[in-house]
Amino acid sequence: MPSVVGPACLIMGSLLFLPGAARAEVSTAIADDAMDCLIEPWVISDVGSPVQGVISKLLVDRGERVTRGQPLAQLESSVESAEVALARISAETESEIVVREADLTLAKLERDRMEDLFRQKLISAQQRDEATARYRIARATLKQAQESRSIQQLELKRSERLYARRILTSPVDGVVVEQLAFAGEFVYDNPVMTVAALDPLRVEVMLPARLFGTIEVGDQAQLYPELGGDTSLLSTVDVVDAMLDSRSGTFGVRLKMPNAGYTIPAGQRCRIVFAPPVAAANPDGRAAQTDAEAQ
Repeated sequence: MPSVVGPACLIMGSLLFLPGAARAEVSTAIADDAMDCLIEPWVISDVGSPVQGVISKLLVDRGERVTRGQPLAQLESSVESAEVALARISAETESEIVVREADLTLAKLERDRMEDLFRQKLISAQQRDEATARYRIARATLKQAQESRSIQQLELKRSERLYARRILTSPVDGVVVEQLAFAGEFVYDNPVMTVAALDPLRVEVMLPARLFGTIEVGDQAQLYPELGGDTSLLSTVDVVDAMLDSRSGTFGVRLKMPNAGYTIPAGQRCRIVFAPPVAAANPDGRAAQTDAEAQ
């Protein structure tokens, strides 16, 4: 299952640093009231298998981009594959139904003929009743064949789903950041690989208690990543903790930041400046006029 990432995942996020990128110092141009923050993947998921087995092959490698539902690895599944093939043949076979339909058609013709002969008093009531019984038996037999085919189709779906459980798929759009098992290894309850969702990114920041109540969901903030020099990025408040941490006198805020193209490395530290209420209310930077100023 995908796991939501908190500030403690710096080690995992550091796997996503750009190769050879130097740790840049935050520019002195950043406002004095800027606060420390951390840029992390939106989700880090340790992909495991719902069933035990031996890994037959890995379908992606570390560093590859993957999409939600894309196969990542496959367990050995020769038996399950054969069961699917057998169930498909059974589900698609129509010969039994064709035979029972022909029997029903013949029994109906015989019943109608016997009814006509009985009305002409050319046969006994017993003969008429026997023909009617054979017709009912043929009709029930056809229904039984149709029900059996429905059961076979359900068996096919069951076999396909059992086979599908042996193919591990990505739960998110993202990048494979670590391989934890390889072809030939036995999988029981251990993850096979780790996938990180990098668009959007999450920004975690701890704020002092004096700012509690001044930050709301939807507020925007300027973010300065350590690898970006003086470049600032816009992020939006996504979650504000509803209570303070009494031990540290702080509360947490989570922000969401778009990362199309995965151009911003996750795992880096940053500095963040929250826009004042006036700037948030006036994106063009002009302060709202009071009634007295307007006069």
